[in-house]
Amino acid sequence: MNPKNTSVSPDLDDYWGDPTNGAEIETSLSEYERRAYKSPEFFINKDVLEFKNDFQNYLEAKKTHVSKFTLPFTQTNEGCVGRPIDFEFRPGELTVLAGENGSGKSLLLGQIGLHLISCGASLYIASFEMAPVRTIERMLMQTVCSTEKRMIEEPDVDLFFKQFASRMRICDLQRKVSPDELLRLLESAVHDYKSDILFVDSLMMCVRDDMDKKETDYVMTKLVEFARTNNVHIVVVAHCRKRGDGGSKTYSVFDSATKESIKGSSNITNIAFNVFVLARDISKIQKKAEGKDVDDTKPDFVLNLCKQRNGAWEGFIKLWRDNASLNFCTSWTRVPVRPWLELTQSEPAPEPYF
Repeated sequence: MNPKNTSVSPDLDDYWGDPTNGAEIETSLSEYERRAYKSPEFFINKDVLEFKNDFQNYLEAKKTHVSKFTLPFTQTNEGCVGRPIDFEFRPGELTVLAGENGSGKSLLLGQIGLHLISCGASLYIASFEMAPVRTIERMLMQTVCSTEKRMIEEPDVDLFFKQFASRMRICDLQRKVSPDELLRLLESAVHDYKSDILFVDSLMMCVRDDMDKKETDYVMTKLVEFARTNNVHIVVVAHCRKRGDGGSKTYSVFDSATKESIKGSSNITNIAFNVFVLARDISKIQKKAEGKDVDDTKPDFVLNLCKQRNGAWEGFIKLWRDNASLNFCTSWTRVPVRPWLELTQSEPAPEPYF
């Protein structure tokens, strides 16, 4: 369909000549010649009617779309408890997961990664701050441990590698990397191992100075370009600025879980498609350490989805952490929900290119 250069009869069913109230549109030779010298931008800027077919196809696709790579949590807000969260790790997008140092970002990322593998993802983890064996140990604990079972046993190891090894790759590099080196690592993950979900932990390890706006913007822009070009989803871990006194009477964990708290360039959130901020209730932790009574129905952490460019839902998810299994839970009873224990083998894992 090319309405700009169309000459049609008014009685055709697909006639779109609304600007002339049904009158025939004719393009003269001189008009063709005039348009032949137009800049490329002329053909990029279009009449809205040119998008009608695309929009109708888009609506049809939405009706039949089933979200695949989702969060391992449900809604926790009053009146919506237990409802699915309208969020998906869509191909071609970049997500930022931010939090203070020691807030549990890497643990949360591991739990999300296990869930995504159970959904059929091929996961790549580039953790430049943690050795692969430590990453595996944490994820194994999240898989099998509980209040009743606190030790990892040999059958657990066999189970973990049987279920996850074919769908997970880990970068064995614990140091700072240059932006170009990072892109080469991601390129290998996608083309050699067919990874479609890529975790980068953290942005700070990919720049010389995380307060350097120019370099940070460059890395973020390149990662978005990479995600779009390769049709993969990238999750980047970022850091938040240190808060003030957590013991203040006016302190609220919800106040600190905002995208404005993220350290460094404002383009970290501007460039990203989606932004999560994880915050822990420091005052609750302090009271527990001091032996004081606490209201355990109040969350240990909150996860704020404060930006979602291509989705409708944004808001807070209240979380409690089960320290035995290192899992984040959506109830103060701290019972982990682990769908990956029922990982099906119906869909074979992608074979690496060698």
